Amino acid sequence: MKRCSLILWTLLLLFVSIPTMQGQTNKKKLQGIWQMCFYVSSSPDVPGELKPSNSFKVLTADGKFVNMTVIPNRGAIIIGSGTYKVSSDDKYVEHVEKSLDLPQLNGTDNVLYFSLKESDSVMILKYYMEKDVDGNVIDTWVYETWKRVSMPPTYPKDLVR
Repeated sequence: MKRCSLILWTLLLLFVSIPTMQGQTNKKKLQGIWQMCFYVSSSPDVPGELKPSNSFKVLTADGKFVNMTVIPNRGAIIIGSGTYKVSSDDKYVEHVEKSLDLPQLNGTDNVLYFSLKESDSVMILKYYMEKDVDGNVIDTWVYETWKRVSMPPTYPKDLVR
């Protein structure tokens, strides 16, 4: 009886810890610097090529996020910040402390659904926007594509600093 009870407790602890371990695995996959990208095409019939923008998202190991953008010839600014927590295999929640581009999210939790593609180097985010900054109902899903920023094997010859 004692042995059966021990086995049941062990199995229960295992099943309770599996979602936590999955969340930690996905948190590690999300950590890093991401650059927002857009699909650009010369023809409406062609899906296009993924092109980088001037916006970046940083997801840190200690659960903080920062969104920033680079203004050509002026420098970079932070446009949003807060904390984040991975809640499942395909969802994380950003607690938005401050957002300049989406001020209606200030002080709220923004639920983001994500999928990782191309060996975890591309992240597709989807989140719901109920209202705009003026309180007008927009009732829409927003999709964003982000590409992981990585270090190349060698210093680029065409880099302008």
